[in-house]
Parts: sequence; structure tokens; C-alpha cells
Amino acid sequence: MCVSKLFDIALTPRIAGTEELYYRKRNTGISFDTYFNGIPVKKLRKYTTIRELRFSKKVEICTEQNSLKTCEAIRLEEIPEDAELLYLKTDTMPVHLTVNAIGTTSKVYVAIIICTYHRFRQVRSNIDDMLTHVNDILYHIILVDNASEIPADTWDDNHITVLHHKNNGGSGGFAFGMQYAAEQKNFTHLLLMDDDATADCTALQRMSGFLTFLKEEYSDLCIAGSMLYEDEPTVQFECGGFFGADGVQSGYGYRYDMAKLQSLLDNERDKIINYGGWWMFCMPVQYAQKGNLPAPLFMKYDDIEYALRCKLKIITLNGIGVWHENFGNKYNSLQEYFNARNYLFLRKWHTPGFDDRSAYKTVRYLLLEKLCRQQYQMAEVVLTAYADFLRGDAYLEQIDYEAKLPEIRNFNYEMLTEDEIYSQYGICFDADLYRRCNSRQFRRYMQPLLYGHFIPKILCRTLTITDVLADRKEHYYKAGTVLHYSLNQNSGYVTNKDIKKFIKYMIKLKNIRVRKK
Repeated sequence: MCVSKLFDIALTPRIAGTEELYYRKRNTGISFDTYFNGIPVKKLRKYTTIRELRFSKKVEICTEQNSLKTCEAIRLEEIPEDAELLYLKTDTMPVHLTVNAIGTTSKVYVAIIICTYHRFRQVRSNIDDMLTHVNDILYHIILVDNASEIPADTWDDNHITVLHHKNNGGSGGFAFGMQYAAEQKNFTHLLLMDDDATADCTALQRMSGFLTFLKEEYSDLCIAGSMLYEDEPTVQFECGGFFGADGVQSGYGYRYDMAKLQSLLDNERDKIINYGGWWMFCMPVQYAQKGNLPAPLFMKYDDIEYALRCKLKIITLNGIGVWHENFGNKYNSLQEYFNARNYLFLRKWHTPGFDDRSAYKTVRYLLLEKLCRQQYQMAEVVLTAYADFLRGDAYLEQIDYEAKLPEIRNFNYEMLTEDEIYSQYGICFDADLYRRCNSRQFRRYMQPLLYGHFIPKILCRTLTITDVLADRKEHYYKAGTVLHYSLNQNSGYVTNKDIKKFIKYMIKLKNIRVRKK
């Protein structure tokens, strides 16, 4: 048994407006029943060898149910079995407060693998922050530059290695970094992180501290970091997830406000998790050492595929997560292509009984989703994804992305400003019409009618305004002209109902399948 630091109480918010993720000001002082500073006592008891917690000053020790005592240490056996969260209270904001633990420890040396492509400014900011603030854990940053434009000597620091690699997407870059780390023979864990994710370095400390005390039977445990929205920095997108045999993907903790205590408790409970997003995901290096590397999917579903293939054992912990841009803000033809194509490969590889007929039915559904939204250019992207899927697994190794990516980007919709929309289409954004459309209730008979796509134009609304990030097919019922609008960006694009295109793409889908046969 030895005493080792578990983590430091984080006192300075990484992002403005997130104070309640760190501390709460109360009449009696400061409490740390928060996302970054709560202690996951139930998981410490289950997964680690920790027997006692010690604090660098005298504090009031509480659970979500009541106050236990005021002192500098507490044994886990003194804490009620049903307690999920342990937290500290102090009279005033401390200058420094450390949580130490007593238990059997093992060495943890983390290779932090970041894959980047033309995002030097953002990735430099994140790495500089790590190099400045992460100073009490063993780590090394492996930056894989898919654009081969960042000089290897950019950082004069022995904590970082820059590798140049061709652009095979996130999956290719992570695979290259993982293989390099596995060959070094000295790392115990790999931490995969997005280049555009913003992390509070206390998350790395909490992760390393937890892994240091893992019980031997849980030495192969992985930790999936959660993702919080950059534009709503206390709101969570996902905290681990489950991909079912039926192909349904379910992320846990969607839209939880992590500033609220009940969200913390719900988020902390053990769940059946079989994948975690690679915006922040930690795994033992043994998986890469055995030759397990990400499939060549470029991006999208590579994290889920890897977790299913390797049958990873995954948990989540409050305080281990990053802020990331809302994926809806990045919606484009490339996202659509890789989502559709890679979903089909994922189902093919990991869903028993998923045959050609199943793939066709899946694509038909995806295609109807786009056609009902008048997104005819995205319908073309879905069909391209289907055609490439039918080329088989070998095609993934042979594909020339330098030629493929520009081809797919050609199907993007150009987002226009309000002035441009008015000058080109004579349409003004109407907030009342926007709200009315997105709050309307629809009946079941609209689905067989394909949401009014074949209703005569004279019976259709002149203009429908939908949310480009949060629309539903129902919003397009009886729609003639549609303004797909983003309130976040104050821009959008315009489409018109076209029955001929609808029929054309449905026929094209059948022809692709016939050619395959």
C-alpha cells in the first residue's frame, strides 16, 4: 500500500461560464459537488484498490445524501454503500486542495495521440495548455499531422513527437500513431483525442490517477471521455454509448446539464457501454501491441467499429471529458458520405444476418430521408456511398481520397447569408414561421404520403422554414419551397420540391443494386 495523488481539485474554469462545473458558492462556503471535482466513490470501491482518501487540508466530507464528517481523511468503509458521489465543502475558496489515496498502485504512462489536418492553430493551443499544466503524470504526446505541414521541431519539449503521415483521415492517423506508440514498448495506455477538442487538464490527471489504482482484474479497462458542447459548455452530448445488434446507436447522457447535481448522479451510474467517442478515449496499449488497429474508414464509425471488434471493456467517469463543436455545425456532404458508407460496413461486419437485402433496405430508408427533405444533392451522396460499399472491403484499402474527397464536396449546399438569400430568392427569414413550423404536430398518415411530396403544388405551402440542425421529416409536409436555416450561423440554403428528381433517385437506387447482382 502507498499514498499517491488521485487528483487536484480544479479551481480555475478552462472555459468562461462553466463555474458550476467546478464549484458552487453556498451560504456556508464552497462545495465541490460538481462535474470536475466530485469523487466517484462507488466506482472507486468497485474498480480500484483504494481504501482511504486523504485531503491536503481539513474539509467537510459529504455524499449526495448527507454530510459525513469534517476531517482530513476518510476510509471507504465509512462511506455508505449506496453513495454514488463523494464531495468536499470548505468555508472559503482554497488556494490549493489535493485528493490523495491509499491503495496498491501500478505505473501508468500514457501516449496521448492526436491526429490533425490543417488545424495547426487550434491543436497548438491545446498542446501548449497540456505542456504547461500537465506536470504530475507520466505522458507523451504523439501528434500525427496528416497534412505534413507542422515542423517536427515546433515544440522544444521532450514530451511531444510530431509524425508526418498521408491524409487517410482520422482512422488512418490514429492507426499510425497507435502503431508508433506500440513499437516504443514503454507506454501502458493510449489516449486518443480530437485535434479540435478542448480539454481541461484536470481530466487527464483524474484519468491517470484512477488508472494508477486499478485492481488487477480490471487492468484491461478503457475509459470513454464524455463530450460537452462548446456553444453550451455545461451541456453534454454523450457519455459513452451502446451500438445494438439491430444497428441502433444510443448515446448516454444526451443533453444532460452537468451543472445540475441530478445529472451528475445519473451520469455516474454504471451502464452497458460498448463504445466511446474518440474525442477522448483511453485504452491499454496491449490492444495495439496485438496488431489491432482502426479499420480504414477515414472517419465516422471507426471508434465504434474498433470497440466492437476488440470487445473493449469501457466505463465513464464524471470529470473526464472534453468540449467539442456541435457535430450539426459541421454538416456537409463528406459527413453524409462517410456516415452512410461506414454505417453499412459496420453493420456488415458486426450485425449477424446483415446481407445485401438488408443493406438495400437501409439505403432506401436513408435515401427517403433526404428526398423527403428536398435534399437532392445529399441523396446523390447517399447513392455514391452505397455504390462504394458494394465494391467490397478491399476497396477501402485502395481508395484514392485525394480524388474522392473533392468529388464528394461538390455536392455541398452553399450556405448563404440573409442578404444573399433575399437577393437570389426574394425570401426573408420569418422567425414566426420558423417557430410555427418546428412546433407543429403531424399525424401518421403523412408518412405513407411521403410527407406530401406528391401532393399538387397548389395545395402546398408557398414557403416552409426549417432548422438546418434540428429538422424532422414532418416539417416538410406539403412544403413547396424550403429555407433550411441555421440560427447559429444566420445563414441557410433554399430548395424546391421536385417530383422528377424524387423518382429519378429511387430508380437510380434500384439500378445500382441490379448492377451489383
